Amino acid sequence: MAVDPSDDHDRLSCGNSVDALLGDMLSGGLTEHESACEYCRAQADELRPLVDAVRRDGEEEATAPPGLLTDVMRVVRAERRSEGTIVLTGPGPGGTEVRESAVAAMLRTSAASVPGVVVGRCRVEQTREGLSVRATARIAVGFPIPDAADAARRAMRSLAEQRLGLPVVRLDIDVVDLDDPDRGR
Repeated sequence: MAVDPSDDHDRLSCGNSVDALLGDMLSGGLTEHESACEYCRAQADELRPLVDAVRRDGEEEATAPPGLLTDVMRVVRAERRSEGTIVLTGPGPGGTEVRESAVAAMLRTSAASVPGVVVGRCRVEQTREGLSVRATARIAVGFPIPDAADAARRAMRSLAEQRLGLPVVRLDIDVVDLDDPDRGR
């Protein structure tokens, strides 16, 4: 039986995946369901600071919008799960905390641009030295596994370091399956 590393992503109460919502946000528009659904709208509000950070790529000195820290901390305090947080620091004093799962979703999405690679489970932890990431992936048949995994690693590292300002000290990708479109025939 093939292992599907993508089936363990966070799902909202409506059944929509956080990754699908994030992908729609990054592409510029929510689906009709996501725009109307209370669960999707709430998750979109939580992900918006990260999406905005990714979109600011290339700006010299980005400043947080007014009320960002208050909004993010409200969401963090309201979260029932005892999940860890990642601190995003900026040019000024202090930092903004976001859930590890939100950063993991961003990292999975960053690897979606790599042909032949589907990143599944992604776990992140922030240490004193920087971000430690461990992910699983499926590679399509016909793509060299080391090259595809390395390209996914570069995409994830680029997002974390260049767009979110998080140094990466370790980034492991475990290839757990091969995607073969002819397998089911």
